[in-house]
Parts: sequence; structure tokens; C-alpha cells
Amino acid sequence: MADVPLDADRFGQDGVLVVPGLLDEAEIAALRARAEWVASGQAEHVAAARLQVEPRVARGEEHADNYADSLRKMSHIAFCDEVFAAHARNEKILDVIEALLGPDLKLYQDQLFMKPPRVGSRQRYHQDAPLGFHIDPPDMVTCWAALDDATIDNGCLWMLPGTHCYGYIDQDEWHSYEEQALAGDLPAERPIELKAGDCSFHHGLILHSSRPNRSARRRRGYATHYVSARCRYTGNPEHNDALLVRGHSHEGCI
Repeated sequence: MADVPLDADRFGQDGVLVVPGLLDEAEIAALRARAEWVASGQAEHVAAARLQVEPRVARGEEHADNYADSLRKMSHIAFCDEVFAAHARNEKILDVIEALLGPDLKLYQDQLFMKPPRVGSRQRYHQDAPLGFHIDPPDMVTCWAALDDATIDNGCLWMLPGTHCYGYIDQDEWHSYEEQALAGDLPAERPIELKAGDCSFHHGLILHSSRPNRSARRRRGYATHYVSARCRYTGNPEHNDALLVRGHSHEGCI
């Protein structure tokens, strides 16, 4: 494993950690270029269904300058694109994930959040694991790689440290946290501001959100969701396309 600065104990307490400068300029440039091409709609190997337009733009309530800047996110693209797949297998990222989850790892899902200028929408408080991640136990960690500087102004992530320790939280409680945040009455929430090339890692059960992007700057973040290959898969077997990215698969597991 590479020498990656890491505080696993802090991650255990908070459910989130930041590794500054994990990706170099060349790696970020490659991801930006690929994202731009896919977002142009010209990448024939990426199905249109994997590209989601911002809801208010789709409804005609807001206007984006071009198609790329109308996109909310692109999903499951490492499963069909070699550049994003290479990022998902980046040894520096996997070293951190292995330190947190153990040696046998699979990529379950990935999402490139575009958060376009002016029209990038808010993401409400939620936990990732209950939203389509069919694994038991919920041994899941997301690497969120900043393709652009992520600031409070352009819609960075916000976390509620320690909430992963509560296990699965009823979605009615998610709404309660969201209402408190919108009212400015959630002092425990913390912004995760990043420079391009920084990576944040968060537990699949931590409550988190992001605010709208009302700035003139993009805030692209590429999230790769990793799970322990020792987890049991509880979903439809026909829908299990998790990719082994390090170590070994285990019989009866995902």
C-alpha cells in the first residue's frame, strides 16, 4: 500500500475524512476532459439514461447555457467507460478504502455530480446506504473526488459527523434534519470544502447534503461507492454487477 496520510480512528468517530491532494493535476485533467465529452452527449457508449438533467431545467423553470451545464449527474459510468473505470481502480484511492473497509473491495456504483453554475440544485439530507445499496452489513465507503474547487458558495457537501454510528435512520428523521438545516438551526453540520484533487471519504450511513450552486463556477465531484466484497448481497441477483477492484470475491457474497 502507498503511504497515504490517514486517520482511520477519526473516520471511525466522524464517518468522514479528507485526504488533500490525493489526485495530481494530470489525473484531474483526464477526468475533466472525459466528463466534458460524456456530458456533451457525444459518447455513444454511455446511454442517455445515465445522464440526468437538473429537475428545474427539465421542467423549463430554469435555463442552462448548454446541455453539459444542464446536467445534475451522470451515473454508473465506470461500468462502461475506461477512463472512469481507471479512476475507480486508482491505487491511491483503493489504499484509503482498504484501510477503512479491509482488503477485498468491490465498486458498487458511481456518480459524477455536475452541480452546474446557477442551476445546480440542493441535495437534501440523506444516508447513501439505504438508497439502492443492497448489502448486509452496510460496509460501504464513498470516495468523493473534487474535479473543481468545492466551496460553500458553489455547493460543497455538508456532513453531520458521527451520524453513521446511529445505523439506519428513519427517513422521517432525514426530513427533520433537512428542515433544521433550511431554517439555519443545525449547528452540528460541517461543510466539506475541497480543492480540486482533494478527496473526501464518507461512510455509507453518515447523513449529508449539499446546497445549491448559485455561483458562476462549476462544482463537479466524482463519487465512487465501494463495498466490502465480504458483504452479503440482498438485492435481485440479476442486478448485481458490482466490480471487483481489489482482493478476492467470496462465495455467497456480493
